[in-house]
Amino acid sequence: MTDNAKNPPKTPRKHLLPDMLLARQMLSMGIAMLIAEGISFLYPADQSFWIPLTTFCVCLYISTPLTALRRTAHRVLGSLYGVIIAGIVCLVFPNTAGLLTFLVIFAGLTLWSRAFAGLYWLFVAFMTASVIMLLALLMQHTSLTPNYLITERTAFTLLGAAISLLVSSLVMPATERLDMLRTYRHYLTMFYLEYRISIFRLTETEIPDPDLNPREIFKSARTYQEKLPVWRYALFFNVFIYRCFVRFLHRIHKMRLLNRVLLTSISSRTPAVPLNEDTRNLLQQNRIITKRVLLALIRLNRDEAGKRLQDLAKINSLLEERMGREQRLSPAIMLTLREIENDLDHLTRGAVQLYLTCKNGNRD
Repeated sequence: MTDNAKNPPKTPRKHLLPDMLLARQMLSMGIAMLIAEGISFLYPADQSFWIPLTTFCVCLYISTPLTALRRTAHRVLGSLYGVIIAGIVCLVFPNTAGLLTFLVIFAGLTLWSRAFAGLYWLFVAFMTASVIMLLALLMQHTSLTPNYLITERTAFTLLGAAISLLVSSLVMPATERLDMLRTYRHYLTMFYLEYRISIFRLTETEIPDPDLNPREIFKSARTYQEKLPVWRYALFFNVFIYRCFVRFLHRIHKMRLLNRVLLTSISSRTPAVPLNEDTRNLLQQNRIITKRVLLALIRLNRDEAGKRLQDLAKINSLLEERMGREQRLSPAIMLTLREIENDLDHLTRGAVQLYLTCKNGNRD
């Protein structure tokens, strides 16, 4: 019997989550489109197609109610901007040549705006203006006026966005708070793993130079930046905490870059001057206590983190005394260690730690 037969692999829970999310997305899309199509069927206006179209566009890329709120806000805002632009054009250039010219311009700007993935409202604005130009041209010889087209476009867009937002709030799971906690813990863990490499490189001479690429750190920062638009809506009524989250991320990435500075300072040390046993032990204690501080922060235990920070300050003071007597550690290394200690103190006393502790409690 093979090892796989004895111990069949288990399917991790995280592999089930995308399927559950997809099922909820399908359910949300189906219910919202059913309601939108029903309303457009019961109220057969000239442009009632905007109701299901807007509902479909808002429900297309949502994973939580707040992503639906974000897309709804962008959709409504972009539609209003597009209606204003198209209304001005229809008033100033009501002839066929003017409408055709601006149709081509707005169509090109619609394609151009797709390059800005975070500015969905900009794409909607130019698309709305293009569609109104097209409808104004097609219906130029009918009783429908541009003002009527613009009014219906606005009203039906608001109705379709409201339907998608209502359905998503009932069907989609609200996971933003846990997502904040996971992101917070992820970046603390990433910092410690890189910091441990730096200390090991300082105390163990046989370890090869590690490759802490700043580009990878900035790439990781961009992953967080993608979450910020959703978090802005999660903390819509608490702008102070949202800004604290932004500052937390700036600080944690500054600490990760300090790891790179630490490695550079270590690599520039004179290899002929090895560290004595006492200094190596102090550096190892520094690493262990730093790990305990980060574990306390991850567990949202501010009191424990504060106690460990006091121990870390004592260890760093002893290292500074040894540096003054023996000159075995460069000033750049000690300054970096002190700067990391100060950053950890800011994280411990920061509003992000207080907010997550209040919302999640002391969890392991």
